[in-house]
Amino acid sequence: MSSHVPLPRERHSKSKLFVTLSSLSSKKKEHLKCIKTHAFNYRCTIIAPDSADIGQLVKNHVNCYYRVTLKLSDLIDPAFIAAFIKNNTLIALSLGRRIDTDDVFAIDGHGTLILSVCKDTYESLGIAGTQAQVPLERGSRFVIKIDLRAACMVPEKKYYQRIKAGFDAVLNEGVEFLVGYYDAETGGSLNFDVPGATQCTPVVEEHTVVDALVPQLSELLTAKDKAAEDWIERAQDVFEWVGLATLGSSQVTSAVADSEVSEYSVSEPYTKASLRVVSVSGMLSPMAISAIAQRLTTQASTQDAACGTFLCVWGHEDAPVSWASSEHSYLTSGEHMFVQAYIPQSDRCAIFQACGPWDSHS
Repeated sequence: MSSHVPLPRERHSKSKLFVTLSSLSSKKKEHLKCIKTHAFNYRCTIIAPDSADIGQLVKNHVNCYYRVTLKLSDLIDPAFIAAFIKNNTLIALSLGRRIDTDDVFAIDGHGTLILSVCKDTYESLGIAGTQAQVPLERGSRFVIKIDLRAACMVPEKKYYQRIKAGFDAVLNEGVEFLVGYYDAETGGSLNFDVPGATQCTPVVEEHTVVDALVPQLSELLTAKDKAAEDWIERAQDVFEWVGLATLGSSQVTSAVADSEVSEYSVSEPYTKASLRVVSVSGMLSPMAISAIAQRLTTQASTQDAACGTFLCVWGHEDAPVSWASSEHSYLTSGEHMFVQAYIPQSDRCAIFQACGPWDSHS
């Protein structure tokens, strides 16, 4: 069983925070669904009891990725589609382009090329799309989705010819992309054998936090009234603590607020424990994060640890989508991230999903 609870809008400065309480053994597997539908990830941090060897776990699962300059017409070339799109998983995101002001391009890992473009580009292209759900002003931005695996994506078809003509006439300059190319079955990294592609390796960082005050999660999982004021406050407290812990803040080691620095203090009930914090940054595949999550849930459910384990993942702020096909844009921030909290010797977990006000995820 799971329960998906949107926290009241007025409590989080117009950004959206959703909390899902789920069973790890449920057929729905909400925790894995959250990961597998979040394609564009740039950073992952794991907070775990210091006894856990999570550094090596992360290094064993993260994959290399690539930087390469391609034209959009290269992405619809039949040879490119046959080599990289048809049978395996390719995730790509244009680099250095802002989702609120520029034309942004991506491939979602399921063979769909996504173009989030301004009005002038859209009208010049002549390719059918839809009006963006979260524009600066109505009709100022449009989204075009092209299924690269569709039968009509061959040179003989008029639909293909229209797309290629638009790309050649309007979007004909090289675009720098981050590209991840993975085996569809194992999730392992594959060689992206394209001229000019430079291989990149995710960067792993580790540190220890001694005598941290870690919020206990039992109240979130057992409370009957998920709309109660104290439950909402507890959920927000836990989410805020995770944010401070990922930043390496000393405030997670004190139950007393330092008024000269911040009003924050760790709220009770909490457990004192030494933590190992491991972060990896780069282009991170959902498959790799899912594999890490499954190892973490196994460890948490079988080990008698002093506190829970937290998996935190941040999405690229200029990605055109956040979860699945949920349209993403940028207002005061381009946030879309999630936190999963795994409870020691328990089948339950808490999933926090946060996104900005201009994100259609719900």
